[in-house]
Amino acid sequence: MGQLDRVFITGATGFIGSHLVDHLTQRGAVISVLVREPSDRIFEKEPRVSIVKGDLRSPFVIGDATTVFHLAAITHVNRALEDPQQTFETNTAGTISVLEAIRRSPSVHKLVFISTAHVYGAPQYVPIDEAHPVHAHEPYAASKLAAETFVSAYGSAYGIPIVIARLFNTYGPGQHPDFIIPSIIRQALTQDRLTMGNLSPTRDFTYVEDVIAALLRLADEGRGVYNVASGIEVSIKALVARIGEILGKQLTVESQLSRHRSAGIEIERMWADISRIKALGWQPNVKLVDGLTQTIAWYRKQL
Repeated sequence: MGQLDRVFITGATGFIGSHLVDHLTQRGAVISVLVREPSDRIFEKEPRVSIVKGDLRSPFVIGDATTVFHLAAITHVNRALEDPQQTFETNTAGTISVLEAIRRSPSVHKLVFISTAHVYGAPQYVPIDEAHPVHAHEPYAASKLAAETFVSAYGSAYGIPIVIARLFNTYGPGQHPDFIIPSIIRQALTQDRLTMGNLSPTRDFTYVEDVIAALLRLADEGRGVYNVASGIEVSIKALVARIGEILGKQLTVESQLSRHRSAGIEIERMWADISRIKALGWQPNVKLVDGLTQTIAWYRKQL
């Protein structure tokens, strides 16, 4: 398994982080996870997972890990709008804390930093490749773009091998209900009429298992910036229809103006060019209908 033998993960209790821990434990990796509270014990029964108590606001020690996956972040655009200061402290200053821990570590050979497609802003062209200009027009994107800049700077100044993974829209079992796909599914499981915001924007959805496979491939072979996405553009309206088809229901939608994002921050199209990561031998394997079916089954059990 090479440099994935010993791994350090921030954000391991989150949606993508918990899936990453599951996959790495199945591969036999020895994992350290940074958690804030003693109650974060979802890994305590995993003998190959050790818990480092701490957070991104204070110095911490990585130990003998060879690869660091930095996922800890405020990831919801609306939450970032409500508290941009905390978003900066977590996403940007917190990333500097991770970089400082790596700089003090003699064992780390690779940092995989999880960023976001939001750093591109409103696209000048589609599909969006990694050479597309970046333009942060809301606090979440700004915090991630600033973090990317520090990651790149530390890579150059201190010789830290780095990978920046710009994720488009990840979905799957266990995602927070505030995100678009869980929000639609949770409503659709109990009613035929949904309340939503704007239906016209398009997004590029990738199932979480494909995202994990991408991150592992990037840890092994990547260097620089990569889009992680399906490479398929789907409108929110079409997404609702697809979920309705899977459920065998005719869903109707009330699009409430109060739920629309302002024109200043809404991104009408998010569609990735994934040629660069595909050149490493990765490609998405889970079709949208299959990923949605698995996600629906998971949320149905939560009712």
